[in-house]
Amino acid sequence: MKILGSVYKLVERVDYFAATLAVTLLGGIAGGEGSELRLGIAILSNLLLFSFAVIYQKIETAPAAAFERKDLQQNPIASGEVSVKFASTLSGITVMLCLALASLLGPLNIALELLGIFVAIALSHHNLKLGNSALMRLGKHQSLLSVIFGLSGYLATAQKMKSEAILLTIFLLALGFLLAAWTSERTTRPLSRPLLIILLVFASGSAYMLFVVFEVIPHWVLSLIVLLSAVIAFIKHRFNPHQHSMPQIVYDSLVIATTFSLIISYLVQVFF
Repeated sequence: MKILGSVYKLVERVDYFAATLAVTLLGGIAGGEGSELRLGIAILSNLLLFSFAVIYQKIETAPAAAFERKDLQQNPIASGEVSVKFASTLSGITVMLCLALASLLGPLNIALELLGIFVAIALSHHNLKLGNSALMRLGKHQSLLSVIFGLSGYLATAQKMKSEAILLTIFLLALGFLLAAWTSERTTRPLSRPLLIILLVFASGSAYMLFVVFEVIPHWVLSLIVLLSAVIAFIKHRFNPHQHSMPQIVYDSLVIATTFSLIISYLVQVFF
């Protein structure tokens, strides 16, 4: 039980685990040709990849977090609840399991997971400092890893790149940075209005091509996402013990609604 408790403290990011599932499912729908088993393997591989990113980030930020009360509460390594040795071992295990699962899907999926591992290390390593720019701080895991998750789900079903994969990449990248900027407590200078407008144009254009022209998601699923998002956002706003900001509530509601809607869509396809 103690080991499970330490694992939970290290990977406690339930909100983004739902986002990982939603993005991978979206990629699988865009591919639309493979089996549910392959998509399930891609989901597990991506969840392990995200777990590694979270654990590695906590390992790298632990020395600095030890001197900040807010960061100390969020980092079990800095607070002494979990040892660096245990965290390092767990991160190694997640990487091996992630690559083992990706190997069942093909060389392109292995390459994507390796890229994801590199991105996680590059953005969190204290010497590289690639994640210190304002744009990268905002878009960090939400944007860059989401593209890898989406393409992994796509390749699990389609098994080869098509035009939908390019549109999916543009959509996830632009939308990821937009949502990251919108939900951040303070918008940084580099994310000026022109850049946000450009991101909005790319996100809207790629979304139109994906969901209207190519119709990768049925219209009833898109309607269900909107309806569930509104209902969940209202409930979370009405009962908000943690005093979350409205942008964060809307983002969390959108992630949950998208996850549930895509799962329902898959169940409908399988059983009907």
